Amino acid sequence: MTPNEPKRATPEAQMLLRAAGSDWKTVELLLEHRDAPVSSVGFHAQQYLEKVMKAVLVSNAVIFHRTHDLEELADLLERRGIELPLPKAQLRRLNPFAVTIRYEDIELTLTDIDTVAEMMENAQAWVERQVYE
Repeated sequence: MTPNEPKRATPEAQMLLRAAGSDWKTVELLLEHRDAPVSSVGFHAQQYLEKVMKAVLVSNAVIFHRTHDLEELADLLERRGIELPLPKAQLRRLNPFAVTIRYEDIELTLTDIDTVAEMMENAQAWVERQVYE
């Protein structure tokens, strides 16, 4: 097994992590341009967090129904004794980007965008510990 190969990841978890990697890259590219649409940054950040949380759930054999609710996923992780390194208040702030943002205006400031990038970095370190170690 190579160091970067998931030790506990099922094929489904690996697929989720690959998809999350695409969202990560999209956010990186968008953040290079401060005039990028904030809704796009928020959407892909929400998608990234959703996918890594689901990958950890799947890797730990936690069954869950289809949802985009980051708080609900965090609750499932907590009930399983898996601590998420992100406050629920931050997750709550990104939840609307899953669906609502495409239809309504939700404001994110540059400070919020910096927080989103930090959230993603924290989640990346967390998922690596949960799935790869």
